[in-house]
Amino acid sequence: MAPDKRALEILTSMFWSSSGWKRAPSVSPEDFAYAKAQGLMFDPVEFSHDEVVDAVVNAVAGTSRKAIAHAFISSLGSRRLDLRSAMGSYAVGLHMKTHSKAVCCGNQSCAYCGAYDKANADLNVLSFERIKWGGVRHDNPRYIAFDLEAFAASESVAPKEADYLILRSVLNVAKSMPPTARLGDLERALSKLLPSNNAERRILIGILGYAGILVDPSRPDFRRQFVSSAERERTPWHKDDWPYPVQWWNGSCGVNQAAIDEWFPDL
Repeated sequence: MAPDKRALEILTSMFWSSSGWKRAPSVSPEDFAYAKAQGLMFDPVEFSHDEVVDAVVNAVAGTSRKAIAHAFISSLGSRRLDLRSAMGSYAVGLHMKTHSKAVCCGNQSCAYCGAYDKANADLNVLSFERIKWGGVRHDNPRYIAFDLEAFAASESVAPKEADYLILRSVLNVAKSMPPTARLGDLERALSKLLPSNNAERRILIGILGYAGILVDPSRPDFRRQFVSSAERERTPWHKDDWPYPVQWWNGSCGVNQAAIDEWFPDL
């Protein structure tokens, strides 16, 4: 079942306006109570590093890869971005190990997973991003746990043949891009293949990167191991805001057929 419309409007209007992000998000107590009852808004919480890591490990263990993949495929036609998000979170969290916080170079976040200790987490903004764009912070341990927990509470979905056709088209386009093509070229090439806007397509491409489908094979990705926060080398390009590892992709990389076969064996 899709998110309750009134609760969705409350959540969206708290953070977003016609001009973009609101500088001072606010919501009435009555509206908050309603959206909370519908599972879209949450009370303030604080998590320790170890609590977040345990939540990720448990959420991944309780999630079915097949269900994740089917939700992703079905989202291509339905535009249920909340269901699309889980594939990115699952892919990143799949090989994360239970660990103690690793401190490096004076950084307050964990050098392994990137989580902070005793970090306040506004689950409402995570909920908004999940529904609005299909998630933004798939490599953030708190988002991974939140996303997969929300996915587990949602209904199962079965992709339609039209959804599979969209997926095949997306992968074929990525595979056939010229060697010099950049991510922006790929994003524009996908614009006519599925109902979406620029921001949604960028997130979609990022998820395919997390899944090991759109990657530079010379660099580590999340398909076979958890790539620690310290190992995620950033590109030297100015204003590059694509996530790791897809940010290193170009047309010469094509698609990783082995990863496609793993995620979509019935394609």
